[in-house]
Amino acid sequence: MGSDSIHKSNHIRLYFYRYASSRSSSLIFLSFCIACLVFLLRSLNVDYNAVEKGSRGTDNTLINFNLRKEVSYHSLPNTNRIISAWEIQSASNELPGQCVDLLDHFNKCQSSKETIVFGCHRKWCSSWYGHCEEVNGIGDRTQRMLSMVTDALDKCIRIEFDYPQTRNGIDLRFPSSLEYRDPWGILAEMFHFRSYDVSDQGEVDVESWGKFRDSSVVHQTFAHFTPRGYQWNPHYNPCLYHILFKTTNEFQTEISYYEDLFKLKEGNTVGIHFRTGDLTAFGVDNKDIRARGGSSLQSSYEKMMSCAETLAIKLNLDGHDGDRHDKYRFFLATDNDHVKEMAKQDGRYEISMIHEKPSPYLDSDGDRTAYLDLYLLSKTAGLTVNVLPHEYNGPAERVSTFAKLSWNIGFMTSDQMYECEIE
Repeated sequence: MGSDSIHKSNHIRLYFYRYASSRSSSLIFLSFCIACLVFLLRSLNVDYNAVEKGSRGTDNTLINFNLRKEVSYHSLPNTNRIISAWEIQSASNELPGQCVDLLDHFNKCQSSKETIVFGCHRKWCSSWYGHCEEVNGIGDRTQRMLSMVTDALDKCIRIEFDYPQTRNGIDLRFPSSLEYRDPWGILAEMFHFRSYDVSDQGEVDVESWGKFRDSSVVHQTFAHFTPRGYQWNPHYNPCLYHILFKTTNEFQTEISYYEDLFKLKEGNTVGIHFRTGDLTAFGVDNKDIRARGGSSLQSSYEKMMSCAETLAIKLNLDGHDGDRHDKYRFFLATDNDHVKEMAKQDGRYEISMIHEKPSPYLDSDGDRTAYLDLYLLSKTAGLTVNVLPHEYNGPAERVSTFAKLSWNIGFMTSDQMYECEIE
């Protein structure tokens, strides 16, 4: 019994020794991390006295992890990360010829000391903790962002994106230059937060942009992708989207697969974007009702097919070499699974659709399916899109911003868009 007691005592001492050693090591490591963080923040030499108030006259600085809208730095290592010559050359080879001049101008402006950072954090909505912003659908957030980027390039100032994404197939074309790096570094990524806050979607003061362009001090202004009160311009240069973004290799393979499967390269397929709205499609409370369910949905579907046929005739897509094709070819993109079922049963036309089920924009993982529809629609000969009913009273655009984005990035003309009134 005495021997057992001695052994137990030794085991207990050994346990507490290991526990104390482990705890001591953890504390030493944590202290080291804190010291590195303090050194990093001090090295940034942030001049908080130079921080300006927001456009509405409220001071949003130095609260909750130093949340701020604007900030100036006396020294910030690697802030103006330029685009390398080989990256520019590679982009020149990949982009359409009409985009080269804008690419050169964009590259020049990336060396400006003044930076506009556009923020949106959808990836973290799939996590159980941290900062999350739904930031509307792809059309709304991308079109408004491209309009603001146009405003920034008009004043030749640098732009960056803080847009954590995952699994949607779209990357920044120049990540080393365009991707925002938060002062909190890896801690911000681990704990899903940022040192600034634009979640209130506060107004942006575009007129003030450019006043620090030639300054010796680095100046950053933070803007939401969809700020309130911003009068966005839908007539941006479509090259801008392709300069800023590109598809991943895996996603491009998927696009090419469907492009070949649906014979889109033959140039005789009409794209149909039939948006019914979140309430009709998913039961999500939203005023953006573009088509109603039940028997009314069947009637709306018939109207959309009729509009698509009208556009096909207008674009002279009767068939190859003047011979009438047996059936008109349509590519259908919709947010409603019932509409897809109707299309599968419709033998009058050759209707193509992707295999994935529609999902609401509130689901950040659903972006990939939406982007697939977006790119395939942009590769059709023209677009038929349903517009909002006359009695609608709300913030939505008459023509879906998603459809307009697809039309834009496909470099289509006004003759290639047919607005279909179904109600």
